Amino acid sequence: MYRRILIPTDGSAPSEAAVKAGLELAQSLGAEVTLLYVVEPVVARILIGPETVPYYPELSRDLEVAGKQALERARGFAEYLGVPAQTELKQGSAAQVIVEEAAGYDLVVMGTHGRSGLDRLLLGSVTQKVLQRSPKPVLVVRMSEPSHA
Repeated sequence: MYRRILIPTDGSAPSEAAVKAGLELAQSLGAEVTLLYVVEPVVARILIGPETVPYYPELSRDLEVAGKQALERARGFAEYLGVPAQTELKQGSAAQVIVEEAAGYDLVVMGTHGRSGLDRLLLGSVTQKVLQRSPKPVLVVRMSEPSHA
């Protein structure tokens, strides 16, 4: 049923929980995986002003390096589990790129920060946008709360 799984990551703890869950699912199904990191344009992340423009190339490079590191961590876990996985680093709006890529897969596995209320309204949710627009099923993994002993 699910032979090709897309697992977007942003390197955050909730995202890495989804990578783990998605890879374990792929392992049990014998599915192949694509791990995806989307580098969003810096303009979308900050308000560009005269004081930030000189740092634009360095910031863009840092975001790309962070993406490569997140993909390497995910690929390492895939190798550990014996799951065939390829990595892709793309540029653009995260939700839009993920939805476009989803068309070629049977399932998308994503993490969520579990934001609600004002945080969700102000920060938005890539996962929520993908859920609303994806042509394929989306499995949302919410990071479990730490237990208090």
